[in-house]
Amino acid sequence: MEVKSKVLHGLRWTAGGKAASQLVSWAITLVVVRLLRPEDYGLIAMATVFIAFCLLLNELGLGAALVQAKELTDRVLRQAFGLVLSINFSLFLILVLASPLIADMFDEQRLRAIVPVLALQFLIMSFFVVPNSQLQRDMNFKAISVVGIAADLSNGLVTLALALLGMGVWSLVIGSLSGILVRVTGLNIVSPFLKRPSFNFRGFREFAKFGGYISLNRILWYFYSQADVFIIGKVLGKTLLGFYSIAMHIASLPMNKVASILNQVGLPAYAKLQDNKE
Repeated sequence: MEVKSKVLHGLRWTAGGKAASQLVSWAITLVVVRLLRPEDYGLIAMATVFIAFCLLLNELGLGAALVQAKELTDRVLRQAFGLVLSINFSLFLILVLASPLIADMFDEQRLRAIVPVLALQFLIMSFFVVPNSQLQRDMNFKAISVVGIAADLSNGLVTLALALLGMGVWSLVIGSLSGILVRVTGLNIVSPFLKRPSFNFRGFREFAKFGGYISLNRILWYFYSQADVFIIGKVLGKTLLGFYSIAMHIASLPMNKVASILNQVGLPAYAKLQDNKE
């Protein structure tokens, strides 16, 4: 009954939080779409093909592994923190070095600057996994939702302000980074993890194995869901990709938002009941 109560409470807070942030986000998006050009969205979609793939690898499923674990020790959390730091720093360097190749691939040289700036999010996200996992294990969805609302508001308002100033595609880039920074900062305020990372991964095999299965699932889903963006960007160019990206985003919003609510609450709920076979 305690788990049931937490699940219902979590669903209310998660759904309410997403509804509140999305109402503001949609209103801002409708204005921003009028201010920016379709090719601005096309450029972001091109960069996101690679950024999104790296995001699948930036924690190697360790967030879910930490939520699912029956017991967590400081040693395990420090090991997870150390591994996530190493992975995210490596992905940041890879994207910075690969940005000229990405620009040449799409024949769009502005990606040389856009991709490295977007890659900064990986340095920020290094500090996301452990606090977020701790809050999910505790089923503290109220804190997660409040932080999420603040992050979405930051993203939307910064994007709108910069779009009004005529910053074009950079309004989307900087707005996205501001939302990530607010989200990570907020999670570390409500669930701080003030321990040094450990780079000695002895005894971490089971967590890495579980996380590996999660990562494989995400990678397969990525190739399925991003193939259209890659093909349109390569064959038809950034303008048509911009129209397509906006249309697809709006069309898939209801399904994506409902699924994210259920997934966010479902994982920690089932993790608490994993020994209850009935």
